[in-house]
Amino acid sequence: KILNLYKRPMKKLSIKSEVIKLLYASSIKSLVVSSIIAALLIFLQADASKEQAIIAWLLILVFGVGIKKAIYFYFIKHPQKIRSDETWLNLFRISALIAGASWGTSAFFFYHPNDYLHQAFLAMCIAAICGGAIVFYAIDKLTSIAFLTGLCILFLPYFFGSGDNLSIAIGLMFLTFVLYITLAGFNLAHTLYDNILLRLSTHESKEEINALAQRQKLHFDNTPLAVIEWDKDFKVTSWNIAAEKMFGYTADDARDQHISFIVPPSQQALVNSTIKQLLIDGGSNHSRNQNIKRDGKTIYCEWFNTTLKDRNKQTVGFASLIQDETAYKTAQEEIERLAYYDALTNMPNRRLLGDRLNQSLKASRRNKSSICVMFMDLDNFKTLNDSKGHAIGDLLLQKVSKRLEHTLRSHDTVARIGGDEFVLIVENLGRDPEAAADSAKRIANKILNEINRPFVLNDYKHFCTPSIGLCMYSGENINGDEVLKRADTAMYQVKQSGRNNFKLYDESMQPMLDLLANLKNDLNLALAQKELELHYQMQVNEDLEIIGAEALLRWHHSALGEVSPSKFIPLAEESGLIIPIGHWVLQQACRQLKKWNDSPRTQQLRLSVNVSALQFAQSDFVSQVANAIKQAQCNPKQLMLELTESLVVRNINEVVDKMKALKEMGVLLSMDDFGMGYSSLSVLKKLPLDELKIDQSFVADALDSADNALIIQTIIAMGSNLGLEVIAEGVATKEQANFLNQAGCKTYQGYLFGKPVNVSAFEATEFKFA
Repeated sequence: KILNLYKRPMKKLSIKSEVIKLLYASSIKSLVVSSIIAALLIFLQADASKEQAIIAWLLILVFGVGIKKAIYFYFIKHPQKIRSDETWLNLFRISALIAGASWGTSAFFFYHPNDYLHQAFLAMCIAAICGGAIVFYAIDKLTSIAFLTGLCILFLPYFFGSGDNLSIAIGLMFLTFVLYITLAGFNLAHTLYDNILLRLSTHESKEEINALAQRQKLHFDNTPLAVIEWDKDFKVTSWNIAAEKMFGYTADDARDQHISFIVPPSQQALVNSTIKQLLIDGGSNHSRNQNIKRDGKTIYCEWFNTTLKDRNKQTVGFASLIQDETAYKTAQEEIERLAYYDALTNMPNRRLLGDRLNQSLKASRRNKSSICVMFMDLDNFKTLNDSKGHAIGDLLLQKVSKRLEHTLRSHDTVARIGGDEFVLIVENLGRDPEAAADSAKRIANKILNEINRPFVLNDYKHFCTPSIGLCMYSGENINGDEVLKRADTAMYQVKQSGRNNFKLYDESMQPMLDLLANLKNDLNLALAQKELELHYQMQVNEDLEIIGAEALLRWHHSALGEVSPSKFIPLAEESGLIIPIGHWVLQQACRQLKKWNDSPRTQQLRLSVNVSALQFAQSDFVSQVANAIKQAQCNPKQLMLELTESLVVRNINEVVDKMKALKEMGVLLSMDDFGMGYSSLSVLKKLPLDELKIDQSFVADALDSADNALIIQTIIAMGSNLGLEVIAEGVATKEQANFLNQAGCKTYQGYLFGKPVNVSAFEATEFKFA
């Protein structure tokens, strides 16, 4: 029966005329809302956009909206000039398309790559325009579609074409919101259209009216939006199923309740303003505010309110369409959090750190109170990541973050600015610079002690050390970047001095650090320019026969001459260059070993090669060794790979398989610097070793320190019990050699027998080759 009403020419014409009147009547209201949102958008984007871009966009917007308003005023003054309702309707649709396109061009002027906060603001403002447009144009689907088409075609490509996952996510959220509101708007359009039809068809039979009322009820009950109708005092008269689900009250519970029962006190003033506007203007409005559910939980809702009038245009009540935007609000807050906080540790990131540091510097100048900026880096963090995986590395960063937060005061700042780097801002240290520096040192020492305590990472106990650089600030004429640079410089000095310590920045540090920075750059070219060379230090037995040598890396810098390994090896490890350099050393050593294999005089020599933790952690390290041996055609049983005790003990479960694979090739394995980690006998029994190498620090003090002498005797006894050869490095005097011999050590290496020399000098030695 309802469909029959649509088919009647007179009714169809009357309905279309009503639609046109409603559309043109909403035009002036949409202008006000558009102006407010345009002003808000410009305000939010002003700090990130150029003035020319803002003016250009305003001109486009005024042009697009101006066409629409020109048609509106022409319609008001000359409603009979164009008699065809279809023509007036099509003109309005075209003007809506142009207006939508003018809003869509905002992405061209205000979309900022990688600036997710401004992208979110832009999406929110345009989403508000879309929501308002759906409400204003809901009576005519094609008008809504024209507006949204013009807007989305020009707006969304910037988000979806960026290749940035977060920008795409913002675009998808915007599109989801638009589609959701569009569908809801179409449901509302059905309801409004039916209301017009009912009003025009009251003379029809009671059955027809009842059928149409039933259709309205279906829309009312099944729309995904909460639909609430109020009387003139804003008490509930109608409450649909979606409202029951959203607020937790049944229709019977809600009926006759004043709107305040779902409004928290903090939002009451906003709601009162919305009600006042509806009572005065008698039109519609749109708002966002918090609401309270029956269980006391707070939700964030978007309201579309409309005044209900009778035939005499007297207000009889109000209708509200409400959407729960809690999930959307949470997503927006998460976007904002990600813009200023580190996702892993939830600490301030580099952007927020910069803001807080600038505020701290201003406060320091204003209050004449010192602050301290600490730049902290975790020692050997890359080794942990490479050996245990990034999941364990991330867990360590989280635990370090918590310890730092517990160590500092609540008003101090702890930020993670990337990788394993943390920056701490300690404020209000007093007006006396010396006392402030002493306080900063005490805090830094406290941090050292905290980080030195073992970390339990799942089933793995990890010992971690930090390097901390301190920069005091007492109102000097320098900016935040310079303060951070100075703290970083002091931290780097700690790295060069042995790590696990802190230093306060002073001007004398900079020249040495500049030199090291240049060395790091030059080291990248050292291999290609053939500045690296292997030297060989002999290893002898108790009969002073040369049984082998250790290959040691030397750097002949083209401008600086000989560069100490103590300077460039840490640089290589820090930059990761130790991996390609270590691979080159392994290949060169195998080639030299082949030459010795082919000579009767040196064919019994073995050659030891140091392996760094980073190099050993490479997944293809075993195949690298196999390829180097195969290419050189050397005897693998005379190649000795030296692994540090800390590397082996810390990663025992992971390295044993690699060690076994190397042993199957015939390669010999030595534990270098043995004694520094105090490995237990039970640990050593698991390792397929051939040799223990006593660290030179024990040998140097063996005659003066009873503890060191006892450690050496214990190491020799452990080696003997396990059937391992024991060699002592750093032997410099005959007295040391005699002590070692008496303790049972029969193999030695050190300056007493010879310094590291090039291969020619090594082969020309006066010592007898075994």
